[in-house]
Amino acid sequence: MDAPGFIPSLIGAPLCARGGSVAGTVEDLFVDAASHHPVWLLVRLRGEVPRYTFVPAQRMASRANAVVVDFDEAVLYDAPVRLAAPAACPREHVAALSRHYGVRVPSGETRPLRATPAQISRVAA
Repeated sequence: MDAPGFIPSLIGAPLCARGGSVAGTVEDLFVDAASHHPVWLLVRLRGEVPRYTFVPAQRMASRANAVVVDFDEAVLYDAPVRLAAPAACPREHVAALSRHYGVRVPSGETRPLRATPAQISRVAA
């Protein structure tokens, strides 16, 4: 079940960096378990191996047919956490990612908007 107030079309949308270039695809949205506010975007990066990483959702903006984040493309590709397949984001990854992006470590637990990682697309970009 989707959390109230979320636009399901964010999942599967292209992810654009601050400069407007498409860096990847939004595969899932991790939300605060209590407030249902977006915390992390699980992103499949284009052409990179390992392909998956997390991007803070706090500064995202939904545009026509895309999600735009306030980070340069190089920052996205330099993320300290890279996964070969979609997965949850353990606390130690959250701390490293928060330092990398210059955001506060979320205080609450997060959960994916999609029910299970098996539902996340593994189709190449």
